[in-house]
Amino acid sequence: MPLTAIKIETIEDYEKATVRVAELAGHVEDSAEERELIALVDAIMEWDNSDDDATAWR
Repeated sequence: MPLTAIKIETIEDYEKATVRVAELAGHVEDSAEERELIALVDAIMEWDNSDDDATAWR
């Protein structure tokens, strides 16, 4: 799967992505692992921005 296709659609996807980010932390710059890490972080941030209801209590 191309890294640009990483999409988090469920909380389970989100949890798996956060685990994978921890596994990838510290890999060599400009490696396949770093590119995967960046794509996962982008997907996590997109999920957080659209699905995080922490501010719903206002």
